[in-house]
Amino acid sequence: MNNTITEYLNCGKCKSFNETLFSYIDKSGHTDSEIYKAVDIDRKLFSKIRCNEDYIPRKNVVIKLCFALKLNKAEFNNLLNSAGYSLSSNKFDLVITYCLENGIYNISIINDYLYTNCGAIL
Repeated sequence: MNNTITEYLNCGKCKSFNETLFSYIDKSGHTDSEIYKAVDIDRKLFSKIRCNEDYIPRKNVVIKLCFALKLNKAEFNNLLNSAGYSLSSNKFDLVITYCLENGIYNISIINDYLYTNCGAIL
């Protein structure tokens, strides 16, 4: 009985957030420091993400990582999903979706749209 559930769980297993993120960073050709500076997180937090395979940052941080890496919609959703997040139909997420679909990757511009429409920022 235990083997059956273990096999089932392993079949549906996908890459962890950590594996997914660092595969995108490697693919982008950017250094870790370029990414964490673009996202405006400190080196300590980035190190925690890199060293602790089970650590999942807040949704806003994951979204900023997606934009810093200039991920396309499928990659964006893949990274979000690997962290256990998704975009919904609330106003904040709709602004994020709009920016993604229109190739707006500049965090300052995205934050302007978010603040104007939701009173929030990344």
